[in-house]
Amino acid sequence: MYVIEHLYLTPVSLKLKTSFDTAHQHMSTRKLAIINLIVKNVATDETKTGLGELQSFDDYRYTLEAQATSLDIIRNVISKHLKKLYFSSPRDFAKKLGEVMFFGSFAKSAIEMAVWDAYGKFIGKSLKTMIGGLHDDVPVSIALNINAGVPLIIDAIKKGYQRIKLKVDAERTDFKFLLKILCQFPNQQFSIDANSSFNYHNAKILNELPKNIAFIEQPFAENDFVDHGLFQAKSSQLLSLDESINNIHDVKTMIALKSAKALTIKQGKIGGITAALDAIELCNQYNIQPWIGGMFSSNIGRSVDLALASLSNITFSSDISDSRRYFEKDVTQENFYVESGYITVPSRPGLGINLNESFTISEIIF
Repeated sequence: MYVIEHLYLTPVSLKLKTSFDTAHQHMSTRKLAIINLIVKNVATDETKTGLGELQSFDDYRYTLEAQATSLDIIRNVISKHLKKLYFSSPRDFAKKLGEVMFFGSFAKSAIEMAVWDAYGKFIGKSLKTMIGGLHDDVPVSIALNINAGVPLIIDAIKKGYQRIKLKVDAERTDFKFLLKILCQFPNQQFSIDANSSFNYHNAKILNELPKNIAFIEQPFAENDFVDHGLFQAKSSQLLSLDESINNIHDVKTMIALKSAKALTIKQGKIGGITAALDAIELCNQYNIQPWIGGMFSSNIGRSVDLALASLSNITFSSDISDSRRYFEKDVTQENFYVESGYITVPSRPGLGINLNESFTISEIIF
């Protein structure tokens, strides 16, 4: 049996090398928070440190749980439950935390991530091994800006990316130009991320996209399941939900309403690693294609996404970037590099990463 002895919290702001535009926002820095848990084995009094990452954004344009909200939940709600929460495994921890908290998916994900890390260190197993991952190297995709042009696409193809994700906006994207670009690369797999910028009436243009589009991610409103279902029923295009999915119950709603035939799995958003595994299992049961999405995470979250992407039933290449791509400086000693379109999955116990030696904890919760 295990218990959490101490919880430390450190907000960080990572500067992007180049600003990034989506239909939601213009981003030049990425605000995150690093979780440090001291977990004790009750039987032996041995302790291990677990690392987690809070991945909510600093405003409310992506979801209603922003960084400030998540931090408040951790400081004033979750912390009160953790002091008395004894657990036998990360899955047991997730179950017990879920019984006392039905909200705060980002906040719960950050804490549970640190529990998985500490637990893996106790038993000497990597996250990949603990969750049943099979692949040592996983194929990854690259997400390009709304205004990405042919040179960036050619560069991504040369680097071996099996899928290229193009961010689009219903009002700002020149779709005639986009179609022309897509048709120049008929053998390259693409996906389109609309970030909820369409409505049911102006989405007809999406049916004109060529066959090298693997799927269209979240064309309609973030709280919508109905219009997605209506469009999916009539379209040959594969839809994948992202913004609509904030917990395992949303996955069940998507399945019941047949809103999409693919699902973007973001463990930092859906409630944690356990919730992500449960969502993937539901997808398998109902013939939905799961894949691992990205959250502009640091190497901490990136290590988790790589482990999830190593599962045998992940359909498409995952949105996991090279450590050198986004930030001027990351928070860990380790980095993850793309080689011929693949990244190696961490194999050391827990998440397999360590914080930079210069990292200092800023806040003691208990």
